[in-house]
Amino acid sequence: MRRTSDDEEAGFDMSSGRNTVYGQVPSNESDAATHESPTKTAAPTQNTDESLLSPQTIISIVGSIVTSVAIVMVNKLVMNNGFPFASTLTALHQLTGFCFSSFLIFAKFIPKLPEPLPEYALTRYYIAGLYSSGLVLMNQSLAMNPVAFYQLLKMACIPAIAILQFVLFKKILPRATVIALAVILLGVAISTLSPTTSVKNPNPTPRRDSPDTVDNGFGGGGIVAFFMGILTLLVSLGAVFTTALSQIELNQSPDLKRLSSFQSMNALSLISFGVCMTAATFVDMKITLTDLVTFNVFHKLAAFWALVVKEAPVGWILASCAMAILVNLFGFMLIKGTSAITFQVVGHLKTVLTLAMGAFLFGSAGLDGMKGLGVVVALVGMVLYSREKL
Repeated sequence: MRRTSDDEEAGFDMSSGRNTVYGQVPSNESDAATHESPTKTAAPTQNTDESLLSPQTIISIVGSIVTSVAIVMVNKLVMNNGFPFASTLTALHQLTGFCFSSFLIFAKFIPKLPEPLPEYALTRYYIAGLYSSGLVLMNQSLAMNPVAFYQLLKMACIPAIAILQFVLFKKILPRATVIALAVILLGVAISTLSPTTSVKNPNPTPRRDSPDTVDNGFGGGGIVAFFMGILTLLVSLGAVFTTALSQIELNQSPDLKRLSSFQSMNALSLISFGVCMTAATFVDMKITLTDLVTFNVFHKLAAFWALVVKEAPVGWILASCAMAILVNLFGFMLIKGTSAITFQVVGHLKTVLTLAMGAFLFGSAGLDGMKGLGVVVALVGMVLYSREKL
């Protein structure tokens, strides 16, 4: 059975090499000479003027929070009403984003997508591949792991981004920023991982995957469980790595920096659709290599299509796809306008605000004790982080 989480969203080495100054494009011969100087280190152009008080940043933060919360609720309605196929839904989100942005370009509401910069010819394929792989692997990790472990993976993206920025660009975060991020992660961990007080069932039904019902010895069941554990670990690590790296590259790419958010959506979403749809054929449609060899793939595709036509909540799926356009739009605005870490902080702010609003609207029974303390700690950390960016 698939698990759902409040973080389930439509939610994202350059092939040209890193021998150039990442984030800079020479505008004249003098700049080009500096660009090729061996004394120049490969460091990205940083958002030294990053401020959370600029109008565009405020709009992107508020828009990202509101649309993310909205799409979580819509996705739950989709998943719980006959369409429990997260990978297929994610692929539809990407296809909708490409079609809508292409229409805007065709109608000349936004400028035509420029050709990639010569030295970054494959950048869009690279970043789109990372972005879509992060979506697929995060969805699969949510299906393979408990929700609590999935929350840990989401939190692991911040230290992963910090480590990758240091390894790739030698960027070191200020001590005050590190302390603020540590306080945020501590608060989110306490608020999301602490058990909710509830009445225990005196005669609980054992889960099929509980320790009492799984062979953990050295028999066949134990071997299968071991390899499944290795696969789950690899998927989880891959999800964190691709998510963190795609957000760093999206923020630093000089080719995408010159594009608007809608243009970025158009440049990346078709490639992302291909990756997500390929994953969906194996994950959601259960197509195996044997099916490909025996030509059983058409039978499974027909069965999947019949299920979609018969049971899928088409209205809610369309609403989810429409919301995904806004989620991606504000996400691109936020990442490109601030930083990958700020984008992650806003994501955790959304989680904390969702918990706080739920307690305010429906009573504080689910936010007492350690959960309430975690929300307060996380908010303190976000205030500290905001002070560093103001």
